[in-house]
Amino acid sequence: MSSSAGLGPISQQYAAAATVPLIKSPSLYLPRPIELPNDIHPLPEDITAYFVYPFTLEEHVLSIKPSPHEAIAAKRAHNAEILHQREVQEEQREKEALHKVAPGYNPTAVLLPTSSSPAPGPKPIVGTSTLNSRVGTIDRPAAQTSLDPMDDLVSQLELLESKR
Repeated sequence: MSSSAGLGPISQQYAAAATVPLIKSPSLYLPRPIELPNDIHPLPEDITAYFVYPFTLEEHVLSIKPSPHEAIAAKRAHNAEILHQREVQEEQREKEALHKVAPGYNPTAVLLPTSSSPAPGPKPIVGTSTLNSRVGTIDRPAAQTSLDPMDDLVSQLELLESKR
């Protein structure tokens, strides 16, 4: 190893390149130094005077608008009302579509048979009746009246059977 003048130890194969001057590219340059304006105001030693906030304004600002909790609750109630209205409208559309297909159809109510007799009131049962002949018999007294539409239907069917 040999050393060139002031370059430090350089290996033999790079010794010739150590003496070649480097050429600077004309596109490379140092940026100009930043010049500060003369009228810049330096910060004082104590800057706590700059952090003064008038907290008296906060009550005025907060009293104008409702609290966030009230605003959120009002918005949720408004949105829930809109959703409820949409559901009611959708149910109404479905009912209208069902009434177009089958007028008088009501899916929420039980369909009851209509009586052919002119008296709409409950009729007294004469004698005893047998409700289910496969399972067993259930006897009812003659004075008992049926209030349930199904019992009324069963009694009318039994009367038809007995007239045969």
